[in-house]
Amino acid sequence: MTLRVPGRVRADILLAALAHLDRPVLVRYLGQTIVAACPDEVATGASVWDALRRPSRHTGVHPMAGGWMGLLADRLAGTVELLPGSPPDEAGPPPGAIARYPAVFVITDDGTATLHAETRGEQFEALRRAVDAPPTPGSVPGGGQSPGGVSRRDKSVLSSLPGDLYLAAVDRARDLIRAGDVYQVNLVQRLDAEWVHGPLALARAMWDAAGDAPHRAFVTLPEGTVISASPERMVASDGHVAWSEPIKGTAAPGKHAELTRSVKDRAEHVMIVDLVRSDLGRVARPGGVSVPLLMGPLGTSYADHMVSHVRAELRDDVGPADVLRAVFPAGSVTGAPKVRALEVIREIEPVGRGPAFGSVVAVGTDGSLDASVTIRTAWLPTGVPHAQYWSGGAIVWDSDPTAERDEAWRKARPFLDALGTEAP
Repeated sequence: MTLRVPGRVRADILLAALAHLDRPVLVRYLGQTIVAACPDEVATGASVWDALRRPSRHTGVHPMAGGWMGLLADRLAGTVELLPGSPPDEAGPPPGAIARYPAVFVITDDGTATLHAETRGEQFEALRRAVDAPPTPGSVPGGGQSPGGVSRRDKSVLSSLPGDLYLAAVDRARDLIRAGDVYQVNLVQRLDAEWVHGPLALARAMWDAAGDAPHRAFVTLPEGTVISASPERMVASDGHVAWSEPIKGTAAPGKHAELTRSVKDRAEHVMIVDLVRSDLGRVARPGGVSVPLLMGPLGTSYADHMVSHVRAELRDDVGPADVLRAVFPAGSVTGAPKVRALEVIREIEPVGRGPAFGSVVAVGTDGSLDASVTIRTAWLPTGVPHAQYWSGGAIVWDSDPTAERDEAWRKARPFLDALGTEAP
């Protein structure tokens, strides 16, 4: 069942039109934007893996009509590897929360939108009614105003690793590296600030501040809302081939050439490419892993990065859950070796990572998938005028503690700009 939406459609406006429905969501899927609401099934915690292993019946409409979308949080790593408990995560999301959406809007980059549904059921009708009278840009919280679209004043931002505590955490990671305990550790601070304007306004403000974020996401859960302006893909697959696009190495905008000349950044990047190659090797045909692009440029309005593409030809017995479990959580936000890095993270970081440094996933009925890395990601607990955001970077032996702290604050730019404030 399909229905073309007249005219050109903005994904955020369509998302606002569905805001009153159950679990509205916006995700990116293989170059398209999916907006949906009204799922008919939800899986949480470790049960997300069982849900994703269940055979799907592809009805011939768009693969995301009847597909699963949602969050794999950092804490879900404990269902993949044997790990110590995570630090406190007050009012955070569940470890995993995905939902099956029988009807979805598919929006192409030129603004063409089509409603796809398995059948003309209640979900199709709910979405069709919502889009009959979509809100105008001016009526959307934050719509039509820039950059935050809200009345702005200085807001205090609190870090979980303020001042010298971040430097001490870097030194602790370097001590473990010097001892040969680990080679690279991704260290993260959590930022906390007041936010009274609601999730849609923060999403608009962060997306405006981040610029073109190819893996942006908005996931509504009973516990709160995930808002992501991520530039990084953890893994995607068409059911036969999987590919990952790890990011490592950060510099000021326009400084990619400096990254490629940096011994420290190149070593940091190659470590993670090797880790991703190993992860994808778990689900690949023998000899089926390759690296078509190594240390290419990836630019944003606030930072330049290096990105590589790692490709794997999948075995015939591999499904979406197998691909996701093989790479989750992403090596670029954990370290190497991955399991020991995850243990160190839980020792060093004083608070949990919430939805950050996990993944927002979209899994189609045909076995395809697209999954981001939830960097540049915020969390708004339900009913609390408060927002959280996580930023950090990879620590290696050559890391300078002050430079690492500066990098963490650079990556906080989309959040700080959305708030209308500066780093403390």
